[in-house]
Amino acid sequence: TIARPPSRPITINPTVKAIKEQNKMIALPLYLSLYVTALLPFIESSTAAAFIASTTTTTATSSNRIRQSQQQFSSVSIKPAPTVLFGKNKYANDDNKKSQEELLRDLEVSFDYEGRISSKSSEEPTGDDDATSLSAPHRCALLTIIGKPNMGKSTLLNALLSDNLAIATSRPQTTRHAILGVMTTDHCQLCITDTPGIIDSPAYRLQEGMMDTVQGAVKDADVFLVVTDVYSGIVREAKNDEDEEEDDGLDIGEELLMKLRKPGRPVIVCVNKVDLVAEDKNDKTSVYTNTPTQAVQTIQKWRSVLPDAFAIIPTCAANGPEDPGVVALRTMLLANDPSMDVGRAIRGLGRPVVGMFAGDENAGGMISEEKVREILPIGPPLYHPDFFTDRTDRFCSSEIIRETLFEQLKKEMPYCCEVRVETFDESKRYVDEDDDNDEGSSKNFTKRKAVIRIGATILVERETQKGIVVGKGGAMIKEVGIDARKKLQDFLGVKIVLDLRVKVEKNWRNNEDKLKKYGYM
Repeated sequence: TIARPPSRPITINPTVKAIKEQNKMIALPLYLSLYVTALLPFIESSTAAAFIASTTTTTATSSNRIRQSQQQFSSVSIKPAPTVLFGKNKYANDDNKKSQEELLRDLEVSFDYEGRISSKSSEEPTGDDDATSLSAPHRCALLTIIGKPNMGKSTLLNALLSDNLAIATSRPQTTRHAILGVMTTDHCQLCITDTPGIIDSPAYRLQEGMMDTVQGAVKDADVFLVVTDVYSGIVREAKNDEDEEEDDGLDIGEELLMKLRKPGRPVIVCVNKVDLVAEDKNDKTSVYTNTPTQAVQTIQKWRSVLPDAFAIIPTCAANGPEDPGVVALRTMLLANDPSMDVGRAIRGLGRPVVGMFAGDENAGGMISEEKVREILPIGPPLYHPDFFTDRTDRFCSSEIIRETLFEQLKKEMPYCCEVRVETFDESKRYVDEDDDNDEGSSKNFTKRKAVIRIGATILVERETQKGIVVGKGGAMIKEVGIDARKKLQDFLGVKIVLDLRVKVEKNWRNNEDKLKKYGYM
């Protein structure tokens, strides 16, 4: 929020003020003279002549006074009033300009009202981190995760947040919406947006809406996090896996590469799924002890395509929040917090790989903590410290049910399905386990448990698809309901009563009105 400069009262030169007053004196007699002239046929000639003579004399006298005032006014030199901005001359020397940190602190003091989120720039340092607090102002950034489908973007988001916010399956194009997750510390805030996988040629309006979501997230981003895998840049032939061809676009398209190459917004590349090329399949962390050759080649390919990328980190998001690659990435993004040890996290990746960091040819594969802190721009937090996501429990419930459909159904069936939560009754979500009855007896009581009742509808496009989702004798929909109920109970932390129904919505993926209703456009 930028403060407005205080309004300055407008001062008028006394000579100018006198001229305006004398103009009024001239105007009134002239108006009266014209008025009397119009009434001449109806009044006596002697009276009219006397009034016109007096008016003419007054007008002449006023005109002489105006000429004298104009001569005096022309001899006066008027100096422009100084322009004041934030208490200092706007045209002062550059040496007097305030730094960005000083402006943030001044604004923090100027704007103080109930419910305002502190920018943490004006807080007095306390404890052992006094020097760090003074030298490290608060930082905040919008980070957008982008990449092709089935690269592990949602899995990486969950690993960074240490929570299962976004659904993730082994099927491509599972994510259809932009999912926001927020990490907040005392010194920085990171707002991460997970996006749908990039599709080169959308087949229907639903995919076009998904690509519009990606474009919007890319436009608003302060930092880019490109997620790929160890096989990116290689196109394998179906009949002969030994023949390989280079893909100059590295699977993300030339248009997006042009945006990533533009300066001003840092780019970090995550080479995910490095465990797929590990020599020891039983040891998931062995890839960091000795980086596989395939992973090293992929890092070097991305470095040649994006020479200015800040970092290219090997990760295995499926291992969870404690994976060394995920830990290194999280530490780098939150490096402004004094509790983060960037050097230790990078050393956890094993032997340094040339090309992992920008300009590391002469640094032995390492990077300074000062440069790492500059990834996030300086700024106040955008959300409250307790804020986690902009998605409601109702939305997350529909996503969990859709995730179960992707896991249970085969082939193309899940892509034809949409889940709409019709009812979400949480009136009994917060109740005591034991509540006495109305009589207050200690012996007679009813045991009540917290419960949420959810009614959801699964939309399909054809009647034949409805039969597949329901299954023979309702076996498939029952299996989906059991698995979805377990996931919902783990996510919401209470007992779930789930009611699933299947409905046909013909060609809903190409119906723009329905897609707007479902939040895709």
